[in-house]
Amino acid sequence: MTEHSEHCAPDSRDSAVDAKAIFVLILIFVATAVFWVSQQ
Repeated sequence: MTEHSEHCAPDSRDSAVDAKAIFVLILIFVATAVFWVSQQ
């Protein structure tokens, strides 16, 4: 996946950053849940 954020409007960059942040938080949540379940 190539990213060409420089050619997008600032609003598009902000929304892309928000999406990445939410995606990372979901990954952390899932990883924590899997780790916690595996420890039970």
